[in-house]
Amino acid sequence: MMKVSEILAQKIAEIESRLPVRFRRSAGSSFQSVLENSMGSEAAKSAPLIDPALLERTEKASATKYPLVSGSYESIYPRLSQAEIQELMPRINAAIEKYSEQFNVDPLLVRAVMKAESSFQPFALSTSGAMGLMQLMPFTAEGLGVSDPYNIEENIRGGVQYLSMQLQEFNNDWRLALAAYNAGPNAVKKYGGIPPYEQTQKYVEYVLKYYDMYKALK
Repeated sequence: MMKVSEILAQKIAEIESRLPVRFRRSAGSSFQSVLENSMGSEAAKSAPLIDPALLERTEKASATKYPLVSGSYESIYPRLSQAEIQELMPRINAAIEKYSEQFNVDPLLVRAVMKAESSFQPFALSTSGAMGLMQLMPFTAEGLGVSDPYNIEENIRGGVQYLSMQLQEFNNDWRLALAAYNAGPNAVKKYGGIPPYEQTQKYVEYVLKYYDMYKALK
């Protein structure tokens, strides 16, 4: 039977293999200190730590096509600090530029969608199962051929491609395309415009506000 310390070491290694940045830890560091160092002191105060029961459920979920498609992301992975996100921004920016050009989408619009969806957290996971930077739903990610929705480049490629599809579907009407990205194209068609969902209506306004902000900074 494996010792608790061996199990924790194994789980930390599994977590590290999924993260785009490495945990900063020294020999003998406790699991809690590893999490706190990765999260930043303020975030660490409110974020829950991993417990054995949750790890067991995660291990079972790993056999599915997309691990961790439900539940609380913060319970599995620490949120990246702003400093850690900044370390990743060159990689994120490069992917935004590459796929925006490939799918003919304004890169500032992609950036605004990403800000509204995940605030640039690569491992963001919503309670409905939306994953990664562009918050791809499992069936959407699979349909777009995204093999790992937590990989920065794959997630952005899938998200930009899906946004491009909505822009084409709704004749480049940004409001309708954004509503479709959030609520699904069928909902937009059903209501003949932005669906009467408060969350979707606010989402469209948030994205456009972020777009104006990024445009002003350009």
